[in-house]
Amino acid sequence: MWIFKDITDRYYKKILDSYQLQADEKTYKGKEAELLIQRNELARCLIKTISLMEVKTQEDYANYFKRVSDEINSALQAAKNAVKEYNEEHNTDFTTDLYESFFTYSLSNFIEVVSDLFQKSPSIITNIMDESLFCNSRSVPWVYQLSFVFYDYILDKEFEFITTKSGRDIFDAKKQLVLKYIQKAADLYPRYEKEDFSDCHEMVNILLLSMRSEENNLQKRRNQDSSTSYMYSYFTQTLYNASGKLMGKGQLGQKIDLLIEEFNERVVNKTPLYT
Repeated sequence: MWIFKDITDRYYKKILDSYQLQADEKTYKGKEAELLIQRNELARCLIKTISLMEVKTQEDYANYFKRVSDEINSALQAAKNAVKEYNEEHNTDFTTDLYESFFTYSLSNFIEVVSDLFQKSPSIITNIMDESLFCNSRSVPWVYQLSFVFYDYILDKEFEFITTKSGRDIFDAKKQLVLKYIQKAADLYPRYEKEDFSDCHEMVNILLLSMRSEENNLQKRRNQDSSTSYMYSYFTQTLYNASGKLMGKGQLGQKIDLLIEEFNERVVNKTPLYT
């Protein structure tokens, strides 16, 4: 399966699970409960329909993203029509509720994220047809492992922002940093494919150390801003919500450090960087 198709299916399943969990936490009675059952069935059918869509070539991705978006809009309209008919028949004033405000909202926004990520990805990544090659494992080429770890970071954060509607803080700057270094890795990979193993590892390590330095600068500026805001609110005796403003190394910095360690271990264990 093409990897951006696989990404869409995996995260859409997570969105469906999150939607159903939120719906289960609310209390629905009588006629509204009937509508909930109907909406849940529509949600499951939509995810199944999208999962059955195929991507046959790399060039088919643009059409795939459009088909997914159109299917979501069509499903939302069907849900609105069903609620409207139900209200007219039973003299009620129910809405599409979480189906629209969370479920299709999240699906629509996430497919835009995946489409944008595809467009900004190097061909060495967009050409991957077998999703099993795109993973955090030493059994795959290092550029696949590196890209997977960083894409995983981006997608998990985007999923969080979309489903919780939380602020993005400095994520967009870090996302641009990630995409820049994935492109650098993609450019580096073929140049050293047939060179000495140690030379290749040295260049990969230099790449990651450079990325860590840039990420540290971003994180430092963010922490300084957070500290300044905290001191201001302290001295003015106002409440300051420090949620998400923790000092120290960010998630991206941790992932970079883990990759540096991982590639060092590849050298020690004589794991080939190219397969």
